Amino acid sequence: MKLSAIVITKNAADKIEDCLESLKFADEVIVVDSGSTDATKDIAVKAGAKFFKVDNIGYSHSRNVGAQKAKGEWLLYVDADERVTENLQKEILPNLPKSPNFQSFKIYRKNIILGQWLRHGGWWPDPVHRLIKKSALREWQGELHEYPVVEGEAGTITEPIVHYSKNSISEMVKNSRQFAPIEAELKLKAGHPPVKIYHFILAMWGEFWTRGILKAGWLDGVVGIIEIFYQMFHQFMVYSILWQMQQTKRVKSNE
Repeated sequence: MKLSAIVITKNAADKIEDCLESLKFADEVIVVDSGSTDATKDIAVKAGAKFFKVDNIGYSHSRNVGAQKAKGEWLLYVDADERVTENLQKEILPNLPKSPNFQSFKIYRKNIILGQWLRHGGWWPDPVHRLIKKSALREWQGELHEYPVVEGEAGTITEPIVHYSKNSISEMVKNSRQFAPIEAELKLKAGHPPVKIYHFILAMWGEFWTRGILKAGWLDGVVGIIEIFYQMFHQFMVYSILWQMQQTKRVKSNE
C-alpha cells in the first residue's frame, strides 16, 4: 500500500529539512516548489525527495501537480512548517490497508505559535483534510484556503500533525504582509462594497468575539492574547489594502 508524501514550498529552506526528516517513513517524498530563490531545492534533493518546479499560480495548483506526479495509492499532504511525529506515523500506516469504508482522512493539527501549543481560540483540534486515496481525489480548489474535492467517506486521525506556525512577532507581521493582499484581492474580485469605517470595526470585532470570547483564546495566556490581537490586526490590514485597491480602481475608471 504505497504512500506518497507531498510538500509544497516556496523559500522554505529554514523549515523543510526537519519536515522531510519526519517523512522518511513514506515510500516517496515529492516537493512541489513555486519559485524558491533560497536553498530549498538543494535541501530537498539532498534529502532524497523528488523535486518539481511549477508556476506560482496558487496552492491548489501546486497540490494538484503533486498528485499528478505521485506514484502512491495514498497521498499525504504536509506543509514545510509541519512535522509528522512517530505516533502519527503509527496511526497512519495501519489505517491505509484497513480502510475500505474511508477514501480519505482528516488529521488533527497541533498549532504551535510563538513556541506554545494553542488549545483555545479555535486552534484545536483544527482538523485538516490531508490523507487521501489518489483514486478518490478529484482536485484541489481555492486560491488561498484551498481544499480537496474527494469522493467517498472521510475518516479522522486524532494523533496530531505538528504545525510550527508563527515563531516570532516579525514572522507574524511577515505573514500578514504576504497574505493580506491576497485576501484583499479576493474580496475585490468578489465585488466587495466600498470599504467604510464600519467594515473595519465589524471585521476586527468579529475576530475578538470569536477567538477571544466564544472560543476562549484568552485561556492560552499571553500568547493567546497576542494571537487574538494579531488576528484583529490582520483583518485591519486586509481591509486597509482592500480600501486602497478600491480607490485605485475608482481613479482608473474615471480617467
